[in-house]
Amino acid sequence: MDASNLALKQLCRHLAGYQCELSEINHSLLIGAIDNGLLELDYYVDIDDEFYPEILELLAVPDFAPFLASLRLTAPDEGINGTRSWDLEPLIQGNGIYQNLKQLDIQGTQPEHHNRTILGNFAEDGIIARLLDKMPNLEQLSIPSAPSPTFFDRPAHPLKHLIIQTGYDTQNFIFNLAQSTCFSQLKTLDFTDYAETYIKDYEQHKTSKFHYLQLFNSQALPSLQTLIIKHSLLTEQDTPELQQSLLGTQLDLLRIIPGF
Repeated sequence: MDASNLALKQLCRHLAGYQCELSEINHSLLIGAIDNGLLELDYYVDIDDEFYPEILELLAVPDFAPFLASLRLTAPDEGINGTRSWDLEPLIQGNGIYQNLKQLDIQGTQPEHHNRTILGNFAEDGIIARLLDKMPNLEQLSIPSAPSPTFFDRPAHPLKHLIIQTGYDTQNFIFNLAQSTCFSQLKTLDFTDYAETYIKDYEQHKTSKFHYLQLFNSQALPSLQTLIIKHSLLTEQDTPELQQSLLGTQLDLLRIIPGF
């Protein structure tokens, strides 16, 4: 029996040990294998899912983490006071390293949703940086909160595709990205700026045009080919000027989108 099959059997054995019907978990947790023997997990998490912390803790143990190639978390549009929050702390509690994880997709806010999706309890608290510390070969990342400055405090990382919704705080993501040196392999960036339009003076919480200009005139992203910016202070009328910038001239696609 190869190691990935053993890891899968261990996962199923742990799940079967819970005081519930295994089919109840299987309904929301889909486990698949890819050609090289690694595993893909697609986990649909109800707001009252009592198994969620334990399952994520199990993924973080050394016996399982190395065999995970893809992890996708989705959930219904349910929240508290207009906010749906993902707790990802269990994923970093174990000693396992997700050395073969290529894709991490944490579902964000969709256009039809009534709740804002974020990471943590209103504050991201550096969780994204700590996740990336354990994912040295991650290539695709989709997250519903902007990362803290520590996200950029690392040596070169092979991340290639990044989708970010800022949630309730941009954390100066664009400015920090412009100053960074660690994501030289990034090819696509899809960035949704602060979008809480019901807040008084909400424009003040958005990324400033100055920070965007710093990014467009930086050398931080030499491999970037596609840049999509949503809900920002930029407009489509800014596109021609941005296309003439240092970053703009290398892009195959630049889109400035007013909303989601």
